[in-house]
Amino acid sequence: MIKHRVRTVVLSAVVAAGSLVLGTAAMGQTTLSEVLDEGISANQLAQESQARVNEIVDQTDRVITEYKNVLKTVDGLKVYNAQMDRSIERQMQAIQELTDNIKNVTDIKRQVEPLLTRMVDGLEVFIRNDLPFRLEERLAGLDRVKDLMTDPNVDASERFRSVFELYQIESDYGNVFQSYPQTMNVDGQERIVDMLMVGRVALLYQTTDGQISGAYNKETRQFEIVSADDFQKAINDSIKMANQQIAQDTLVILPISAPEKQ
Repeated sequence: MIKHRVRTVVLSAVVAAGSLVLGTAAMGQTTLSEVLDEGISANQLAQESQARVNEIVDQTDRVITEYKNVLKTVDGLKVYNAQMDRSIERQMQAIQELTDNIKNVTDIKRQVEPLLTRMVDGLEVFIRNDLPFRLEERLAGLDRVKDLMTDPNVDASERFRSVFELYQIESDYGNVFQSYPQTMNVDGQERIVDMLMVGRVALLYQTTDGQISGAYNKETRQFEIVSADDFQKAINDSIKMANQQIAQDTLVILPISAPEKQ
């Protein structure tokens, strides 16, 4: 629309210039040839002016188009910046949550470490007061866990796992019915015996020749020899059941202490 108006003005100027030339020629009684020359010159001038106007209009159109493109880019950047602001805000919230969690983990670790130490100490007291089955093996496992508790290269989660694993092992011993060989002092001599473990209910033994049998007395915390006539065959049968040498539904009578009142 602007271009059209500008070009119309230029054409009007050309017409006016022509009329002015014709009027002047008439008044000066110039020849027809001179009038035509003047008209041609005016027309060429108008064309040159029109070309310059067209060029200016085209340049203006290009500037306006570039300006509109810049405005679109600016609008796009505003939307992008708004999205980035929201993203950064959420990231800052996540960082704060992680910082709080790290602090909480540190606080928990400070509480867990003493707890694990107390659990290990308590388990040691329990083992030493329990029936002395596989005592060396159990104390060795306890020592390994103690070593982990002071090892700077072991993290808290591994210490936690090791302590609870040891507790699980000790808990499982309550359901064990098994026989295993062990060297022990029997009637003043070192003998190899078949030890019989009946959960945490009884701990019995019998020498490999079957001549001497004994049971652990919880009150005196000592092994005591039992009557061969009363328990030799029963203990021998129980050892065979534990080793799956005879059926496990065999009825036996063993020297087991009566349950204590709580």
